[in-house]
Amino acid sequence: MHHVLDFASPDVLRVAIGTACFAIGAWLGTLFPDIDRFKIFRLRHRSIVTHSFLMPALLWTGLSFTTAEWPEWFIPGFAAGVALHLAFDLFPQKWRGFALVDVPKWGRSTRTVSTVLLFSNLFLCVIISVSIFPEYGPAGILAYAATLTALYLYGLLAKKEHFAAGPLLTILTLGGDAL
Repeated sequence: MHHVLDFASPDVLRVAIGTACFAIGAWLGTLFPDIDRFKIFRLRHRSIVTHSFLMPALLWTGLSFTTAEWPEWFIPGFAAGVALHLAFDLFPQKWRGFALVDVPKWGRSTRTVSTVLLFSNLFLCVIISVSIFPEYGPAGILAYAATLTALYLYGLLAKKEHFAAGPLLTILTLGGDAL
């Protein structure tokens, strides 16, 4: 006897709400690194404070203080969005000025240091973002793949970002999931 998928079942609704939380987190994660442009934070653009795994890691640490399920989807989504932002930042038109990572009190780093900082923080964000896979399995993988594909295509088509960010993020995701 074949069973029809019950779209009103608690599991399907849980996954749908979780996927929405992941997508909202990812969208906000793509925007978050550029809050350094607001003067109130007293940071220069492409600050290591915002262009790093620090905020996703702080949010991830906070998971131990809640029993709610939505942060388990939102936080990996946020980390995935930051990872995508950093992947796009690895491919500037020219490595000078605002393309270089700024370290408060030290100033702009070199191209090599900026590349290492962006890449290593991107990978750490990926590790946080794929943490959703073991618990939510195919639902987590689908949320991850669908959301990041949509945000990647938006970056390519609307913002004219570099295409290489997508393959890079895919390779790092496979590596991060293997850990």
